[in-house]
Amino acid sequence: MKNSQQVIRKYPAFQNGVRTHLLLAGVLVELVFLAMQFVIGMWMNLFALFPTGSIGFPMRGMMNVMFSVPELMAHMMIGMFIGFLSLMIFVLSLMGGYHKSTVLSGIASISILIAGVSGLEFIFTGFQNNNLSFIMSLGFVVAVISYVFLIYSESTHSMIQDFHK
Repeated sequence: MKNSQQVIRKYPAFQNGVRTHLLLAGVLVELVFLAMQFVIGMWMNLFALFPTGSIGFPMRGMMNVMFSVPELMAHMMIGMFIGFLSLMIFVLSLMGGYHKSTVLSGIASISILIAGVSGLEFIFTGFQNNNLSFIMSLGFVVAVISYVFLIYSESTHSMIQDFHK
């Protein structure tokens, strides 16, 4: 049975660094969308008027909330894109077989998932549970830090490979 590195080396696109460039481009796009997500989230935190109540609302009331707070809809749509892109970055790093990149992108994907789930739970509590909002912000911070380390890891790995050629 061949290991993953032997199989991947058969494909020319991954021999000449295209995978690394795709991975780094994906991470940079992800960081831009995370920055947009942060700005929209802070805007909502400071200025948006959320429907309030002492108890959460049912799932069927979600569209009413989305139409009353359009920034929330944009925030959720960007969050879904960020989640899908994080999975693509994870798969690219997995295909490369570099354990540091795979671990870092996995940590980023998990933290993005945690941020998304806590954001949904925050909505379902009627925007009342600030602990969930805090968990959402921690997921954001962990994802950004993981992606910065991933860029550093991939950049140094590429420089070392170029040095040995």
